[in-house]
Amino acid sequence: MRFLFFIMLLLSACSPNSDIRETRFIMGTLVEFTIAGSNREIADQALIEATSEMQRIEDAFTIYGNAVNAVKAFNATSPGTPVELPEEVATILSISLDVEKNSKHAFDPFLGKLNLLWGFSNDILPTHPPLAATVNDARPPSQCIRLKDDSKWIRTDARCVLDFGAIAKGYAIDRGIAMLRKHGIQNAIINAGGDIRIIGSHNGKPWHIGLRHPRNKGEVLGTLSLVGDISIVTSGDYERYFDYEGKRYHHILDPQTGFPATTSQSATVITQQATLADAWSTALFVQGESGLSMMSKLGYAAMTVDQQGRIHMNKAMESIFIPAK
Repeated sequence: MRFLFFIMLLLSACSPNSDIRETRFIMGTLVEFTIAGSNREIADQALIEATSEMQRIEDAFTIYGNAVNAVKAFNATSPGTPVELPEEVATILSISLDVEKNSKHAFDPFLGKLNLLWGFSNDILPTHPPLAATVNDARPPSQCIRLKDDSKWIRTDARCVLDFGAIAKGYAIDRGIAMLRKHGIQNAIINAGGDIRIIGSHNGKPWHIGLRHPRNKGEVLGTLSLVGDISIVTSGDYERYFDYEGKRYHHILDPQTGFPATTSQSATVITQQATLADAWSTALFVQGESGLSMMSKLGYAAMTVDQQGRIHMNKAMESIFIPAK
């Protein structure tokens, strides 16, 4: 499962006692919950359901570990076999395919074989890249899936292995927020290893989010002060990577080459749903600055940091981003 670029939540050290904060380990990362201005008993029950729901999403979508799910079962079917996927999985697959199309294949939900080959999700990181020929053999074709009779999905090739690692974490956050709202929580934030969704305000004031510098640990590129229902997701090249012969190899693969994308150090997308922000931050990372026009077309605020460390952003991001001094 993909670790996204870490975003720091800048909560004041003197935050009011009404803040309720809990941390859980889900989806291979620490998930931080902050609830403002809520009754403790209500918040505790909401957190139990939110955590349980997010864990359910992980179990339902992961292709790693021992969990049995429909995604793994689909990946195990012979190409050409019609399969009726659960409605939830089919919905996320449809969203993924829409992002793939609109990003001109900068995003691909069928990189499972490549991701397994590179091994960035293993407990121990790889130390050298696989052979180019092996990577090429694992690359999926451009057309991986067909829909039959509006209900059954068909894999076209054995190299087509579903991996929702670049979208499932965002979806889990959206479901977690839904559980908080179910209990009447109006002001909260969920931060899952850099995938963030906020609702409401922080005790009547904006939530302050710092976007971490992709090269200078402990520094931020700038901050955002936000109120409402907003998701902020950043994809970066340094959470899971290794250096080999003077070159950095990281976990965000370019579907066109099968190798780590070389355009960006980080890419941030801001929109309402974390599901979409998650997928599009990956696509934007692969595209780099050229992808900002699509973000503007979709109405998303977005920013990239290129390989030279230069910051590029669209007008929507310029209007809310406060650069670090």
